[in-house]
Amino acid sequence: MGETYALAVNDMEDLDVEIKATEARIAQKEKELAAMQAELQQVALRSLIRGGISNSLSSILSSTSSLTDSVRKKYLTSSALNTGAGNTDALQGLIDDLLKERATLEKQRKKAEELAKYAAGRLSAAEALAADYEARQAAAERELGSLLRSERQRREQAALELAQREAEAFKSKKYTNIVAPSSQAGSAIKAALSQLGVRYRFGAKSPGSAFDCSGLTSWAWGVAGVGIPRTSRTQYAGLTRIPTAAIQPGDLIFSGYPIHHVGMYIGGGQMVHAPRTGDVVKISAVSWSRVVGVARPR
Repeated sequence: MGETYALAVNDMEDLDVEIKATEARIAQKEKELAAMQAELQQVALRSLIRGGISNSLSSILSSTSSLTDSVRKKYLTSSALNTGAGNTDALQGLIDDLLKERATLEKQRKKAEELAKYAAGRLSAAEALAADYEARQAAAERELGSLLRSERQRREQAALELAQREAEAFKSKKYTNIVAPSSQAGSAIKAALSQLGVRYRFGAKSPGSAFDCSGLTSWAWGVAGVGIPRTSRTQYAGLTRIPTAAIQPGDLIFSGYPIHHVGMYIGGGQMVHAPRTGDVVKISAVSWSRVVGVARPR
């Protein structure tokens, strides 16, 4: 649920960029149309003042009863265009373009409203699911208490020892097909650490305000100048995978089936991440037993 909400929010952000671009194009075309209309008026006015207009146009302009305003306007525009202000095709083309852009804007705004409703529904569902999970976990903790904690610690210790053995084995071999760490990893880590204490919120990517797990990692790497996908699943699918034993600071650590959480490794068996609802961006020890994979932004 959280992933679908994050994707909807990301689509809303992209659509907002498109809407702003369309509005800018409309403003420019309205400006061009106003300039063309002003030019036509000035040319027609100069023609009238100089008296250099045809007899037919003089009779049209002097008539107040036999012809409608629309007919006189048509002849006046024709006179202006014939004196060099442009042509009717250019004027009509600009008007047609403006109408198309306005129709596009209307569709984009309607789609934005639909996305907002969908995102709100996904957020409510995700928050309800998270609350249910937290309640079930708390109930299990109360019932099993020390047994659960002991088993969790045992698994974590076993996973840590396995990771350490893999790391030692990795160091003793030469791997030439693993992509080198990005030179921007330090900048990404610095950006992520600057948000420590910022609250968690589904689908959020707002520095100083709120983040979800993938919002934090995509924002931090973006600050470092490296664009990566928005959600944890698309990050895992789209970035270069590396062996867990080859992990370096800046790499992203993924967990869950299907993938639903991501954190940024900072070294020493620790990562910075935005854990869950009710929590904040913080540094935690990596739960190696839960690690599904590691990926390296470039």
